[in-house]
Amino acid sequence: MEYRSLSTKLPMDELTLFKSFCERKGVSPASLIRDLILREMKITVPHTVAGKNKIQYDKKMDSFTWSIELDDGKQIEVLRKVSPSFIEDLHKILMLSLGQRSAFIEKTKNDSIPVPSDILGRKNI
Repeated sequence: MEYRSLSTKLPMDELTLFKSFCERKGVSPASLIRDLILREMKITVPHTVAGKNKIQYDKKMDSFTWSIELDDGKQIEVLRKVSPSFIEDLHKILMLSLGQRSAFIEKTKNDSIPVPSDILGRKNI
Protein backbone atom coordinates (compact mmCIF):
# COMPACT_ATOMS: atom_id res chain seq x y z
CA MET A 1 0.00 0.00 0.00
CA GLU A 2 1.34 3.39 -0.98
CA TYR A 3 0.99 6.30 1.46
CA ARG A 4 0.76 10.01 0.66
CA SER A 5 0.95 12.99 2.97
CA LEU A 6 -1.85 15.47 3.45
CA SER A 7 -1.33 18.90 4.94
CA THR A 8 -3.14 22.04 5.93
CA LYS A 9 -2.15 25.51 7.06
CA LEU A 10 -3.34 26.86 10.39
CA PRO A 11 -2.76 30.16 12.13
CA MET A 12 -0.08 29.82 14.81
CA ASP A 13 -2.55 30.11 17.72
CA GLU A 14 -4.78 27.34 16.30
CA LEU A 15 -1.74 25.12 15.69
CA THR A 16 -0.64 25.61 19.30
CA LEU A 17 -4.14 24.74 20.54
CA PHE A 18 -4.25 21.66 18.31
CA LYS A 19 -0.85 20.37 19.49
CA SER A 20 -1.85 20.96 23.11
CA PHE A 21 -5.11 19.08 22.52
CA CYS A 22 -3.20 16.15 21.01
CA GLU A 23 -0.82 16.03 23.98
CA ARG A 24 -3.73 15.96 26.45
CA LYS A 25 -5.34 13.14 24.44
CA GLY A 26 -2.05 11.27 24.21
CA VAL A 27 -2.06 11.00 20.41
CA SER A 28 0.11 12.35 17.65
CA PRO A 29 -1.32 15.13 15.44
CA ALA A 30 -0.97 12.87 12.38
CA SER A 31 -2.93 10.00 13.92
CA LEU A 32 -5.68 12.32 15.17
CA ILE A 33 -6.03 13.96 11.74
CA ARG A 34 -6.14 10.53 10.08
CA ASP A 35 -8.80 9.28 12.52
CA LEU A 36 -10.89 12.44 12.03
CA ILE A 37 -10.75 12.12 8.24
CA LEU A 38 -11.69 8.43 8.28
CA ARG A 39 -14.50 9.00 10.78
CA GLU A 40 -15.87 11.90 8.74
CA MET A 41 -15.84 9.88 5.53
CA LYS A 42 -17.83 7.04 7.12
CA ILE A 43 -20.65 9.38 8.18
CA THR A 44 -22.12 9.56 4.69
CA VAL A 45 -24.58 6.75 4.01
CA PRO A 46 -25.06 5.85 0.35
CA HIS A 47 -28.52 6.60 -1.06
CA THR A 48 -28.81 2.97 -2.13
CA VAL A 49 -29.26 1.79 1.46
CA ALA A 50 -32.69 1.15 2.97
CA GLY A 51 -33.70 0.72 6.58
CA LYS A 52 -35.88 1.87 9.46
CA ASN A 53 -35.40 4.22 12.40
CA LYS A 54 -35.46 2.49 15.78
CA ILE A 55 -35.81 4.23 19.14
CA GLN A 56 -35.24 2.10 22.24
CA TYR A 57 -35.97 3.20 25.79
CA ASP A 58 -33.53 2.28 28.58
CA LYS A 59 -35.55 2.17 31.84
CA LYS A 60 -32.46 2.04 34.08
CA MET A 61 -30.88 5.15 32.53
CA ASP A 62 -34.18 6.89 31.68
CA SER A 63 -32.78 7.59 28.24
CA PHE A 64 -33.22 6.57 24.64
CA THR A 65 -30.99 5.11 21.94
CA TRP A 66 -31.68 6.05 18.34
CA SER A 67 -30.42 3.64 15.71
CA ILE A 68 -31.10 2.67 12.12
CA GLU A 69 -31.77 -0.95 11.27
CA LEU A 70 -30.74 -1.53 7.67
CA ASP A 71 -32.65 -3.99 5.50
CA ASP A 72 -29.55 -6.21 5.42
CA GLY A 73 -29.83 -6.60 9.23
CA LYS A 74 -26.95 -4.30 10.14
CA GLN A 75 -27.75 -1.80 12.90
CA ILE A 76 -26.11 1.64 13.01
CA GLU A 77 -26.28 3.64 16.22
CA VAL A 78 -27.04 7.31 15.66
CA LEU A 79 -27.30 8.63 19.24
CA ARG A 80 -27.04 7.02 22.67
CA LYS A 81 -28.19 8.27 26.09
CA VAL A 82 -30.67 10.74 24.61
CA SER A 83 -32.76 12.46 27.28
CA PRO A 84 -36.57 12.28 27.26
CA SER A 85 -36.76 16.08 27.00
CA PHE A 86 -34.63 15.99 23.85
CA ILE A 87 -36.95 13.37 22.29
CA GLU A 88 -40.04 15.40 23.27
CA ASP A 89 -38.57 18.57 21.76
CA LEU A 90 -37.52 16.70 18.61
CA HIS A 91 -41.03 15.23 18.29
CA LYS A 92 -42.59 18.69 18.65
CA ILE A 93 -40.30 20.20 16.02
CA LEU A 94 -40.80 17.29 13.61
CA MET A 95 -44.59 17.49 13.90
CA LEU A 96 -44.47 21.26 13.29
CA SER A 97 -42.18 20.83 10.26
CA LEU A 98 -44.28 18.01 8.81
CA GLY A 99 -47.39 20.18 9.27
CA GLN A 100 -45.69 23.00 7.35
CA ARG A 101 -44.74 20.58 4.60
CA SER A 102 -48.28 19.20 4.40
CA ALA A 103 -49.65 22.74 4.06
CA PHE A 104 -47.08 23.51 1.36
CA ILE A 105 -47.94 20.46 -0.74
CA GLU A 106 -51.65 21.02 -0.02
CA LYS A 107 -52.09 17.68 1.74
CA THR A 108 -55.48 17.54 3.48
CA LYS A 109 -56.03 13.79 4.02
CA ASN A 110 -53.89 11.71 6.40
CA ASP A 111 -53.57 8.79 3.98
CA SER A 112 -52.62 10.85 0.90
CA ILE A 113 -49.04 10.94 -0.40
CA PRO A 114 -47.08 13.52 -2.42
CA VAL A 115 -47.61 13.22 -6.19
CA PRO A 116 -44.77 14.26 -8.52
CA SER A 117 -45.60 17.52 -10.33
CA ASP A 118 -44.63 16.00 -13.68
CA ILE A 119 -47.57 13.59 -13.49
CA LEU A 120 -49.97 16.51 -13.17
CA GLY A 121 -48.31 18.50 -15.95
CA ARG A 122 -47.07 21.15 -13.49
CA LYS A 123 -43.61 22.66 -13.48
CA ASN A 124 -41.52 22.21 -10.32
CA ILE A 125 -41.44 25.29 -8.13
